[in-house]
Amino acid sequence: MGSTRIRRARAAEIDRLAAQAAEESYFERITANVNSTAGIFDPGTNRTFDASPRNRVTKTLDERSSEVKSTVKRLAEKDLMRTYEEMPKNGIVLHEVHHKEILGRPSVRVTVAAASFSPVEDLVKAGSSRRRIGTDELVRVKDLVVRSESVFYYVGAFATTGWDDEARRALVGTNYLIALSDRMEGAWRTYYSPDPRWRAASRLFDLTTEEEKVEAIRRWVTKHTFELLMDELTEDTVFEELGYAIPIVREAFELIAASDRYVRFDTSTRPYRLVRVYG
Repeated sequence: MGSTRIRRARAAEIDRLAAQAAEESYFERITANVNSTAGIFDPGTNRTFDASPRNRVTKTLDERSSEVKSTVKRLAEKDLMRTYEEMPKNGIVLHEVHHKEILGRPSVRVTVAAASFSPVEDLVKAGSSRRRIGTDELVRVKDLVVRSESVFYYVGAFATTGWDDEARRALVGTNYLIALSDRMEGAWRTYYSPDPRWRAASRLFDLTTEEEKVEAIRRWVTKHTFELLMDELTEDTVFEELGYAIPIVREAFELIAASDRYVRFDTSTRPYRLVRVYG
């Protein structure tokens, strides 16, 4: 899954259409994870509640999507409709898990929220951006989502251009936990505070299959030949860059070494690494 241990990389520039596609993919993956979840743990009551479709209500908050439309009207110099259609919408989706006691009415006990973040003004004016999303915007959206003290919130936050370092200081609260996601070199990454309240709920924000993780590591390795030549392409390096668990990194290393006779998977010292074979 993820970690708060990150090696900072320069944010990649992203345009409107790419940000919109990434946003849509994020919501699709979160929804698929929620749909495959049988129960969700509530740290407030120390109970796991049935999260099947009959006990779940999905809602969309439109505040930020309306802000995108207003920003386009205010800043776009021409082709307003085309610009708006190309834009990510900074949406927020809530998956509310309801529970009814023997006596009483059904009430929301746990909410799984997903929110997308893009630098809207940059995308409207310049068509692209590499500006990272900061803590202020994360906290503002958290306040839109976390509205009841009697509900526990698991909040997924995806930034199309990546997160500012300071955002990792705002991931934990009395009745909420936040998982930050972004994409790096085509790979999904998710980071969260190692809080024991997560339990299995952290899997809701694991956005890649095992096969996708292995392929993402393979792509990353092919782009970092310098580290390979310097014997610095270690499992720790890949973990810090992509956030994938060490067993997945080792599996990918084994497959890469098996398919390339000039690369060897060295397990003689820790951390394990890929090394270049000469001759």
